[in-house]
Amino acid sequence: MTWLNFHSAKNKLFVSSRRRRKKYTGVIVIFDVLAFFFYLLICINPTQIIMVEQSPSSEIILDHRNDLSDANSVDSAFSIDSGVVASQDLHEYDSSSSTAEKLFYELQRVKEDLKYKDHEILRANQIRESTDREIEDLTTSLFESAHAMVDQAKQAQANAEQKLKVSNQTIDALVLENVQLKKSISELKQILSSCRTSMDMSPNHNHIDEVLLREFTSWDENPSIERDASLFIYRVYNEDILPCLSFPNTELSSKVLEAIENNCVTMEVCHSTGNLKMCSLMGEVCQCDFRIRLSEDGLWYFISRLARNRIASVCDFFTFVRHVQSGLVKSSTEVRFDRILERRKQMAFARLGL
Repeated sequence: MTWLNFHSAKNKLFVSSRRRRKKYTGVIVIFDVLAFFFYLLICINPTQIIMVEQSPSSEIILDHRNDLSDANSVDSAFSIDSGVVASQDLHEYDSSSSTAEKLFYELQRVKEDLKYKDHEILRANQIRESTDREIEDLTTSLFESAHAMVDQAKQAQANAEQKLKVSNQTIDALVLENVQLKKSISELKQILSSCRTSMDMSPNHNHIDEVLLREFTSWDENPSIERDASLFIYRVYNEDILPCLSFPNTELSSKVLEAIENNCVTMEVCHSTGNLKMCSLMGEVCQCDFRIRLSEDGLWYFISRLARNRIASVCDFFTFVRHVQSGLVKSSTEVRFDRILERRKQMAFARLGL
């Protein structure tokens, strides 16, 4: 019974020790050695008993009792030690189990935290990518808007520079035309003053044709520059204007008359030396100190002084008629009639070369 108890206790201790911590491995090995030693003793005792039967019975009994007492002491010691070790192992197992459970729960919590953080990181990356795309789109839009504004500014600047250039050219042309007109007016005044006689210019109605005066009075009530507007203008055309502008170059003569009627004739002096040229109106080579243009962008025609005086007298008549028509002449009818007669006389003198 002692051996069986010892052996079962040893097996229980061995099994429990295998299930517990490995730090008790040395103790288990010691107990295994002791168990094997006592097993050998038990196996050898019958032989000893047979051999000792021949010895005195007292010694045999004493040896047997000693063996039994030693076995019992070892068994009791082993039982006590195994109980202590088993209780320690159970306590260690419980603490290890609770620690394992805590570690398991902690691991689960860490996994949940990692999963949540991964989700947050993924969401942050998505937000960052979306923000980067929006910034890129906004940057592209801003650059496109900036380029469009720069192009518009350049186009506006180019248009402004072009308008400024055209305006400057127009101003220069107007200034030049103004200078030329002033020169023409000055020359016309000189010509008219040289052609005037020293006779008394006061009206002498005793020598005025009454028919002409009635025609002028009728025209003066509603003045017009049209040729067929009245008998007075029709008479002036046939008796003074057309004969004064009758040049060998009939085609150019008609254009000159049309330009005078439209008030778009320009005449100026040519100051270059050696002006022996073909007169565009007379058709002769002569001293052409003047030139005429029939429109702003038209050609210049060189003319002689005789042709220039005839054209200037006609222009002076039309200028006075336009002033009367616009109401700028505030004198009486008789005075206006005398001034008309004076301009008709200047056309006659110019036609005669005076």
